[in-house]
Amino acid sequence: MRQTIEMGESNSCLILGPRGTGKTMLVRKALNEMENLFGAARITEETDQDMAVDNEARKDFMVIRLNGLVQTDDRMALKEIMRQLSREGESGMANSNVSFADSLPSLLSFLKSGTRDQYPIIFVMEEFDLFAQHTKQSLLYNLFDIAQSAEWPIAVIGVSCRMDALELLEKRVKSRFSHRQYYTFPPESYYDFIEICQNMLLLSLEDMNIELEDGVYVGEDVNEKEAFINEFNDHVKMLFDDSGFSKIMQRIFDLMKDIRGFFRLCFGPVASLSETNPYLRPPQFYESGLQQRVDNKTELLKGISLLELSLLIAIKHLVEREIVSFNFEMVYDEYKEFMDMAVLKGASGSSSLTLGSGGSIGSTDSVSLRLYKKAVALKVSK
Repeated sequence: MRQTIEMGESNSCLILGPRGTGKTMLVRKALNEMENLFGAARITEETDQDMAVDNEARKDFMVIRLNGLVQTDDRMALKEIMRQLSREGESGMANSNVSFADSLPSLLSFLKSGTRDQYPIIFVMEEFDLFAQHTKQSLLYNLFDIAQSAEWPIAVIGVSCRMDALELLEKRVKSRFSHRQYYTFPPESYYDFIEICQNMLLLSLEDMNIELEDGVYVGEDVNEKEAFINEFNDHVKMLFDDSGFSKIMQRIFDLMKDIRGFFRLCFGPVASLSETNPYLRPPQFYESGLQQRVDNKTELLKGISLLELSLLIAIKHLVEREIVSFNFEMVYDEYKEFMDMAVLKGASGSSSLTLGSGGSIGSTDSVSLRLYKKAVALKVSK
């Protein structure tokens, strides 16, 4: 990015790695550093309002953000590029009624007509592998071609969770790519995982929006806020020293090594913080950890009747006999066979079986059909 912004050199790269390994955070941090160095105001996807920019107050660089989940074809991606360019004050870029065939030459002409003195444009393409699946890969081809040959300095940064994203490119597209690839991976050791998670919970004076002048924090109640931060951080450190919490963290690390699993664990305890409960404590995380391990289907089974349970057992018997496709009649026949065997064995000569205080499970087929449909609706059975 710095070479593109400072030296006017165009380039392209891919950032690849499993989900939750910090690819987007890496790009965001790099953009923040470039903003601090060059004073550029970033464009974000969350900004919806129009931003009229005076040509004399041009930003030092521009960021165009695309996402393969949102821009599902080249036409939509090009339309989004034009929208973000027009938001930055580029005349002639705002006509949303122009077709793809007319828009692409217009954009290419716009980018190829520039010089190295033009403000750089950084394209950030999330879910890059989805763009590679677009027909003919026209957008990627032209962006990489501009990065390779045009005078206007641009950087194309692709972010993808597919390690083979480069192999998805056609030969003509791949030949114009710089072949720079950066890889991110989950933390290798439990210690590294814990260190990352703990740092995410620790507070600093910067997090409290306190101004810094000549290396000293200034403002009202600085000492009081600093005392609270120190106390909060002490509770965080005690939390990570707790044996019960450590078991929960070890389980997350062993199962997924995904920082997002820790985020889900923290959601409830952090949301419950208040003036009367300002610190994180281990019992909050015990409860949150139990909720993370809850199996929804198991919870559904806790409230079903004996008849519903009997129908599920009948389905299980069919599956064990490798009958994977069945209908209600087959399940009900299995259930009746089970009931007949229970009657023959004995304890009762009636047509219904009573299990202690649990109630009768004998039933008509209409009742069973209704309960069977309920099980299918709840996706307990398919």
